[in-house]
Amino acid sequence: MSYVSRTLGPKESVRFSTGFHWLYWLGAALLAGPFCAVLLVTIPYSTWDLLLLALLAVPFWYGFLRILDGIALEVAVTSDRFVRKAGLIAVTTEEVSLDKIEEVNVDESILGRIFGYGSVHVHGTGAGRIKVVMVADPERLRREIQTARESLKNKGE
Repeated sequence: MSYVSRTLGPKESVRFSTGFHWLYWLGAALLAGPFCAVLLVTIPYSTWDLLLLALLAVPFWYGFLRILDGIALEVAVTSDRFVRKAGLIAVTTEEVSLDKIEEVNVDESILGRIFGYGSVHVHGTGAGRIKVVMVADPERLRREIQTARESLKNKGE
């Protein structure tokens, strides 16, 4: 069960949930994959294989940590709040009530526009700024936040 699902209020529901774009996962796999391939394919190891493994160890760890970050990330819009959770063991959460959100900004590079990823910045009163990078379909995330805010306003009237 996800963090967001466990922390829902009695009348709260998840409206939209997302995570990293598939290119994030591809990058992590390209960093970690060569080490794993050499490790599995070159048994028994020669001196050159061990040297190659030593050279590939740093990219492997960076890719492995990116995979762990990707698994641990939760981004969700509920009927009452916007939530960003990161971490598997040491968990960091950033939440802001929908009625406290002042603005939502989306940054997309040229490649982001082509492949459908970008960064979303949520500015809230008293909550500072919540930034989610390389998120899949950032325009939809912004639209879901705006739709949830409108629904919350209409419910309160």
